[in-house]
Amino acid sequence: MSVIQIEHLKKNYGRHVGTRDVTFSVEQGELFGFVGPNGAGKSTTIKALMGFIFPSGGTATICGLDVVRDSRQIKSFTGYVPSDVRLYPHMRVDELLRRNAAFYRGEYAAETRRLCGLFAVDTKKRFHELSTGNKKKVSILCALQPGPKVIILDEPTNGLDPVMQKLLFAELHKQTAGGATVLLSSHNLAEVQEYCGRVAFIKDGGILAVTDLTKTTAPRKIITVTGGGAVVDGLEPVSEEGKRRVLRSSLGGRALLDALAALAPEDFTVENESMEEHFWRLYGKEARQ
Repeated sequence: MSVIQIEHLKKNYGRHVGTRDVTFSVEQGELFGFVGPNGAGKSTTIKALMGFIFPSGGTATICGLDVVRDSRQIKSFTGYVPSDVRLYPHMRVDELLRRNAAFYRGEYAAETRRLCGLFAVDTKKRFHELSTGNKKKVSILCALQPGPKVIILDEPTNGLDPVMQKLLFAELHKQTAGGATVLLSSHNLAEVQEYCGRVAFIKDGGILAVTDLTKTTAPRKIITVTGGGAVVDGLEPVSEEGKRRVLRSSLGGRALLDALAALAPEDFTVENESMEEHFWRLYGKEARQ
C-alpha cells in the first residue's frame, strides 16, 4: 500500500524552479531514502508534503489525503524533523515536549520518558542552551513522541554523533516494524545504503531514478584489473591508469568468471557497486545528456 504518493509534483518560485517533475511512492513500513545535492528539490518536496508550501502542479497524498486540502489532518498523524531546527529558544525542553504532545492531542508521558532516556536529552535546559546536536535530538523527540503513522525527516543526522546516529536508525527500524512509514532525506550516502530499502535520486527538480537496494540478485560490480587483454563484452571500461583498469559489469556468477577468464588479467578485485559509485554514475550520465 502506498502511504506517500507523489505524481508529477511541480513548484515554481516566480522564475525559479523548485521542482519540475517529482514522482515516487513510499509503501507502508518502508524506510525510504531521498537523495540529491543542495538545491535539487528535496526540501521543496518535503515542505509541499507537509503543507508548508503549495505545489504549482501535480498531486501528492499521504494516506490517501491530499497534502493541500487535508493538511491539518495529515499533520495530526505525521512526525516531522526539519533540516534547520528552530524552536522556542527560551522554553525548557520539558515544556516543549508537553506542548508538542498537546498539539497531537494525546498523553505520551511514558513514551516521552523512554525517548528522553534513549537519546540522553536534558529536559531541564532551555532550548537556546543546547548544542546543535542536542537541538536536533529534541526535534527528533518531538517527531517520534506521539507514535506517528508517517515520519518525514529532512537531514536528521546532521549534528548527531555516530552513537546517536546508530540509535536513531535503530529506533526508526523499530517504528517501521510497527507499521510506521519513513521518508528520509539525506546527504549521507553510506547511511542511506545501510538503512534504506529504496531510494529516490533527485537532480534539478526531477527524479533521475528510484533504486531498490534490497534487490541483490545481480548487483552491479566494480572490477579493478591489472594487465590483461582487450576488454570483452559484459565488462564496461570506466577508467585506466597504466596497467591498472577499472571496469563495471552487471554480470554475475559464471558469466562474470568467463568474462574475466577471457580478459586474462594478472590480478583483479571484484566488489559490489557502492551507493556513492551508484550516485555518481547516475549524476554523471545525466550531466552528459
